[in-house]
Amino acid sequence: MTPRLVDTPVLETERLTLRAVGPQDIQAGVTYLQGPRPLYIGGPFSKAHAWNQYAAEIGHWALRGHGLFVICLKGTDAAIGDCGLLCPAGYPEPELGWAIWSAEHEGKGLVREAAEAVRAHAYGDHGWSTLVSYIDPRNSRSIALAKRLGCRLDTDAAIPDLPDWVCTEVYRHPGPGDLQ
Repeated sequence: MTPRLVDTPVLETERLTLRAVGPQDIQAGVTYLQGPRPLYIGGPFSKAHAWNQYAAEIGHWALRGHGLFVICLKGTDAAIGDCGLLCPAGYPEPELGWAIWSAEHEGKGLVREAAEAVRAHAYGDHGWSTLVSYIDPRNSRSIALAKRLGCRLDTDAAIPDLPDWVCTEVYRHPGPGDLQ
């Protein structure tokens, strides 16, 4: 038997499929978390910590009814990143988060396409009226993406309860009425 998140929606865009994480994705996700790319979220992680982090992301779906989707190029089943809605304990409001797992897929607008689909899902299917992205101020690529998504730095927003080593700014997404 292969357990899976059967209630997780599948989101489709022109170039992407966003789906529930499955057993076939664990190795790629753990490898990403062990490498240098997750620097701004506390990485690189040990193998055990990476596996536990990934397991927590999967459990987020069961506990909250939303979470991270894996990003796959349409027509493939290989995960190249993740994007989704997170609100773990200590977060004052839901976050739209994203990661691309290799430089090979950067600079092609894939994460933007995924984030726009997830944001539409949050506003349409969940009925939410606001979202934020918590971004380390040194993470210029994520800040640039947030700005392309129409986000604005929100200096009045509450900061999540994060470990002391985490430095974050809050970028507020445009609400559903502000999107075209």
